[in-house]
Amino acid sequence: MSLDRLIEGIIEKQNPTAAGLDPRLEYIPRYLREAAYEAHGRNLEGAAAAILSFNKGVIDALCGIVPAVKPQCAYYEMYGWPG
Repeated sequence: MSLDRLIEGIIEKQNPTAAGLDPRLEYIPRYLREAAYEAHGRNLEGAAAAILSFNKGVIDALCGIVPAVKPQCAYYEMYGWPG
């Protein structure tokens, strides 16, 4: 995201906040985890799929409120390449 786009988003939404995406698998709703595990297995891919599904929902819910989201890389790196 360019700085100009960020400034435009802040002005448009009247909100200088960036939402942090710091997922912890145990905090993701069970139904999302179970659906991901069913599709991908109880492994790193399943965990990553659950996190992706959750994050998409968070971003969809916040897109009209905050001008930016910031993923915290360390939370994703612990799930290896699928993260």
